[in-house]
Amino acid sequence: MNIIWANRLIAGTKTWAEMPTRRRPGVKRELAKRVAEDEITAEQYKEITGEDYNE
Repeated sequence: MNIIWANRLIAGTKTWAEMPTRRRPGVKRELAKRVAEDEITAEQYKEITGEDYNE
């Protein structure tokens, strides 16, 4: 489910505010993994989560 939420956030079909609070830690991990794998930028991570990306 974290992967699905990450995909929707990246695509812009859902917002961070719409995501259930209990999902946020797992989705942050998924998004951080994607930054590390160069699938999204650290800037996109910040736009989605509102927080800076920290390795």
